[in-house]
Amino acid sequence: MSVHEQNNNTTIPVVILSGFLGTGKTTLLKQWLQWSMEQGLKPAVVMNEAGEVNLDGQLLPADVAMKEMLNGCICCSMRGDFGLKLYELVQEEQPDIIYVECTGIAEPMELVDSITEISLYTNVVLTSIVTLADAKHLADLFIPDSGAERGTSNRKMMHLLKEQVRAAQLILLNKADLATVEQLEAVKLRLREWNAGARIEVTSHAKVEPELWRSCMDAKFSHTAAGKSNSSAGEHHHHHTHDAVTVWTYTMPRAVDSERFEQWLMSLPANVYRAKGIVSFTDTTKRYMFQFAYRATEFVPITPQGDVKDVIVVIGEQMDTAALEQSLQACE
Repeated sequence: MSVHEQNNNTTIPVVILSGFLGTGKTTLLKQWLQWSMEQGLKPAVVMNEAGEVNLDGQLLPADVAMKEMLNGCICCSMRGDFGLKLYELVQEEQPDIIYVECTGIAEPMELVDSITEISLYTNVVLTSIVTLADAKHLADLFIPDSGAERGTSNRKMMHLLKEQVRAAQLILLNKADLATVEQLEAVKLRLREWNAGARIEVTSHAKVEPELWRSCMDAKFSHTAAGKSNSSAGEHHHHHTHDAVTVWTYTMPRAVDSERFEQWLMSLPANVYRAKGIVSFTDTTKRYMFQFAYRATEFVPITPQGDVKDVIVVIGEQMDTAALEQSLQACE
């Protein structure tokens, strides 16, 4: 029996993709969507963005069914909406597999109850939670004298990272090409402390073998395998360490100078975790989607789907948005 026949006759697997900002979730999702379609499967996506616009959705194939959840986090303020979106996706599209890409500030275990509830009304089943972790970023946090800035923000970030790792059955230690062998080993040891039962794969550019993708579709989700300790299994404290995280969305009124804009990104303060968006430059006719995370930038030429304005989304803690806007205007 093929995977397609099996899914049509039984259940629709749901795979949650988790991980902090900029770890490579959308890159992995694009790969798995391609493999799904090559196998004759009909995939669908629930895409959660903390900002007002779905930028990462622009990178996905236009013919893939998608439900957007914007301007909030599906693990807390939008948790009820998530269940509804998932139900609507099943009823409208009848997909063979559903991928849920969480915003980088979500705690994925909070979604388990929602998926379990929806499974009472429709034929979905949570098969696995996959967490992506940035090898170099974690090395900077874990290893003394690495040059990383430590403080209140990093402590909050560390708790969120830990919750994302504890929830996973599969951990992809991504961007390994940017870390040394010693750093990778140190990070793997810490990940094992947080989650002794998960499978850990070291990757670059979120590239994995198809066998790993198939195992995520066919797995049976286990709450105990997700790294929850006995002390916390029977109680739930509805407290989120990302409560202090804010999102600033700024619509660009005009094109900017490319060199000045990249300098602006690199000069963002340490309390800015991530920036992304779509911009036009005065020195080229192409539009670009950009990503900024952990003091690194990436620009990719893009033709947006539909009428999409140039926009910047900045995610961080206690940001002075007026100062950010003023410094950005100097790029014009």
